[in-house]
Amino acid sequence: MPGGKVYLLIAMVIAVGFMAGCTQEKQGEKKPAAEQEEIKIGVLLPLSGNLAPFGEGMLKGARVAERELNDAGGVLGRKVRLVVEDTATDPAKAVEAAQKLINVDGVQAIVGAAASSATLAVAPICEENGVVLVSPASTSPLVTDAGDYIFRVVASDTLQGKVLADLATEQGYRRAATFVINNDYGVGLQDVFTENFEAKGGRVVLRIQYDPGKGDYRTELQRLRDSDAEVVMFVSYPEDASVILRQAMELGVEQQWIAAEGIASEEMFNYAGMAEAMEGMLLTKPASATDSPEYRHFYELFRQMYPDEEPGIYADTTYDATMMIARAIEQAGSYDGEKIKDALYQISKGYKGATGDKTFDENGDIIYQDYVVLKAVNGTLVEAGTWKRGRLVLQLQ
Repeated sequence: MPGGKVYLLIAMVIAVGFMAGCTQEKQGEKKPAAEQEEIKIGVLLPLSGNLAPFGEGMLKGARVAERELNDAGGVLGRKVRLVVEDTATDPAKAVEAAQKLINVDGVQAIVGAAASSATLAVAPICEENGVVLVSPASTSPLVTDAGDYIFRVVASDTLQGKVLADLATEQGYRRAATFVINNDYGVGLQDVFTENFEAKGGRVVLRIQYDPGKGDYRTELQRLRDSDAEVVMFVSYPEDASVILRQAMELGVEQQWIAAEGIASEEMFNYAGMAEAMEGMLLTKPASATDSPEYRHFYELFRQMYPDEEPGIYADTTYDATMMIARAIEQAGSYDGEKIKDALYQISKGYKGATGDKTFDENGDIIYQDYVVLKAVNGTLVEAGTWKRGRLVLQLQ
C-alpha cells in the first residue's frame, strides 16, 4: 500500500476512535431533566356527552397536579405530561380512547374514567396490558372486582347506598321509588339502596331504570306520580337530569327527591328551570376534607391557576388520583405499570390527600369515606347534614 494511503487510513482510524469516545462520553452523561423523556400520565375523562359539565372541572384538578409536580422538578427528574382523551360519557368511546393511550402514547398509568360504565369497559384492557387505572369518580360496587390494576380514590356505592337509605329513613319515609340511569352506576346504587332501605323496614314500591339520552321521560314520570311512593331515590347525569326534573315539575310529581352525587353540583343550575325544579331536593356526595391543610393546599393552587372559579365536583379527587400515580412512579423508581401498581399500595398507607385518607384495601378501594348532604335552595346547594363514621346528622330547615 502506498505511504500516502497508509497515513490516510491511520488518520481515519484515529478520527473514528475519537468520535466513538465522544459518543460514549455523551451516552454516559445524565441529560438535564428538560431533555429527558417525559413521564406521561393518561387522563380519561368525559369532556363531552352527558357528564361533560363535570369532566372539564375534573381535568382542571389534574392540571393543578401536573403544574405542582413540574414546579417541584417532575417525577424521577423528568417532566410530567398529561395525555388527555375524551370518553364522551360512552363506554365504547372510552375503550377506543384507552387503547390509544396505551398502544399509541405508551402510557403506563391512567387517571380515569369517571362514569362507572366507562371504567368497567376500560378495566380489562388495562389488566391485559399491565397499565394502572385510578378512577377519581367511579362508584359502582362492580369496580371492586375489576382487576389488580384498577384503583379508585372514591368509595364504593355500597356506602353511598346506605347513606341514601339512612337519609330517606331518617325523615320518616317508608315507601320509596328508585329512578336511575340504566347503567352500572345507576343499577348498582339502586340495588344497594333497596337492600339497606328495606333492611330498615321500608319498602321500594317502584323501580324505574331509564335509558339515557331519550329526551322524553313522561311515561316513566307518570308511573312515578301515580304510585304511592313517598320519596324518590334518583341517580342521573346532568343532561338527562335537567330534562327529567323539568318534566317532573310539569307533570306535577310531588314526591320528595333525594339524589346521588351524579348531579350534586351547582353546575346543574346552568340548565334552564333547574332552580325551581330542584328546590328542596336533597343530594349526597363524598365529602372533601375542606378543613385539612391538604385540601387548603389544593384549593390555593387551584385558585392560582383558575382565579375566577371554584373547584367543581371531583376536581379534588382527580387531583388526588394524579398525585398518587406520580408518587407511586417515584416510589417504584421506574415507569413500569406493574411496579407502579405495587407501589400504589405502599404509598397509599396513611396517604392524606385533598379528599382525606386514601389508604387502599386489597381490592384497590379506599377503606373509608365521609359524605355530605346538600339541599337545593333558591338556585344553590347548601350543606344540610353529614354522614360520618356511619352516623347521619341533619340540619334541615
